[in-house]
This record gives sequence, C-alpha cells and structure tokens, in this order.
Amino acid sequence: MISYNILDGFNGGKDTIRQKKTASWINSQHANVVALQELVGYTDKRLQSEALQWDHNYSVLLKETGYSVGLTSDKPIKVISRNTNGFWHGMLHCQIGNVNFFVVHFSPDDYKIRGSEADSIVHLVKQSLVGKQECIVLGDFNAHSPFDGDIDATHPLLLKSYINSDEKSQKYKHLDHNHWDYSVVSKFLGIQMTDVCQRFVSADKRYSYPTPILIPRYRKSMEHVVQTQERLDYIFVTPGLSQKCIDASIHNEVETSNLSDHYPLVADFEKLE
Repeated sequence: MISYNILDGFNGGKDTIRQKKTASWINSQHANVVALQELVGYTDKRLQSEALQWDHNYSVLLKETGYSVGLTSDKPIKVISRNTNGFWHGMLHCQIGNVNFFVVHFSPDDYKIRGSEADSIVHLVKQSLVGKQECIVLGDFNAHSPFDGDIDATHPLLLKSYINSDEKSQKYKHLDHNHWDYSVVSKFLGIQMTDVCQRFVSADKRYSYPTPILIPRYRKSMEHVVQTQERLDYIFVTPGLSQKCIDASIHNEVETSNLSDHYPLVADFEKLE
C-alpha cells in the first residue's frame, strides 16, 4: 500500500504533467491500496478516473471542497464514515476486506488540534480492536515521532523556523513551548500500533518532507532542503497486521523529488484477508 500527499491536487488539476508522472510512479509500485492527501479540486469522478491509471477500479473521496483525502483500491471499498467535524481537513474511514483504513491529514498549524484529532482516531481504533478488526492509520500527520528525536536534534534550522512561525501566530502553535511535540504520534504508539517505516527505514533515510520542488519559492537551495528535512507522514498498523508487514520504505529519491513536496510511503504485507 501507498500513502502520498500529492501537493495541492496537482495545482487543482492544472498540472497535468506532474499528475501523469505521479500516476505512472504509483502504477509502477503495483499497490493494492493507495491513500492520498491534498486532493484539492477533486470530484468523485476525477479520483475514479485517475485511479484507473494505476489499475484501481474502486475509489472513495472524503469531500469535494478544500484539502480532501481519498482511498483507491483494486478491491471493493466499504465506506464507514466521512468525518469532517473535529478534524482540520477531515478523516476517511473505510474497510477493505476485514481491515479498517483511516486516511488522515492532521492540522499543519497546531499541536493541540493534532492531539484532539489523534484522540478521535485512537478511540475508533480501540473500538475496532474490541471487535477483533485490524486497523491501518495512514497519511500526513504533520507531527514528529519520538523515535526521531535524535534526528530532530541535528536540524536546528528546522526548529528555529517553527519557533519563528509560532512567534508570529497568536492563535496556533506548532511547537510545545518552543520544543518538538511528540505526543500526537505517541498516542498511537501507546495503543501498541506499529510505525512500520520506523521499523524498516534507517534513521538517515527517515524523512518524508520537503522535496526540491519547493526551490526557490519556499527553500533557497538544495542545502536548505536538507537542513529542513523532517518526517511528517506515517503508516501505523495494529498488532495483528504488524506481524504481517514484511517491508516499508520512504521513497525519498530522485525519481520522486519533483512530484510533490512530500515523498510517498510504501508498506508491503503478506496477503491480508
């Protein structure tokens, strides 16, 4: 399966070249499930059409306004809920086979709002586990992991940029009193969900944002990109699925460096029933 934040819906659908290149890359992965974030300007019909480009006959879109999320699959998708109340961008809850999928895109601006969003998902995951249903939570969390604390310490420019941003905002705070907030990701670890990329990806490769596509508008140079690398995207799975996960990767290489400002995540499992 793949999780991918595609950057403003390919400029609201105007950047057809980037869309086609991204679809080609997704197709090359032969994924059974694809979770997408930042589906700006998308309709159900548009997502369905693009999903066919990687041979997925089934697709579900959260909403047709704002920053939406979506799910595509080569197997039927059952929609459990499309939830926008209490979520910054919204949350899509679906079932494929016997597995619950929660596609998320948490608040980019405030750690307390992200915490509330995470609490809502954790509650639903706990309910699913009571019913002996396995779960996958995937998407753009806009949060840092305690597993990456040592890596964060080597990026002082990144922390400084967030401090400067927080100082300009009276309403929202990305940081917890000028320090990285690890509580959002810890909520999922606290219910024994597995961060599959942490398990399989070495520390020096464990970043999903930013890419060189942000040069020169938001990053001055490739050096600036490297100095502000961070991991914002995750795939979390419940214990039963953790045992079936055989590989996971963050495709932060040249091939995907100009498709989005985020790099895609891929996780491989033994056959899921």
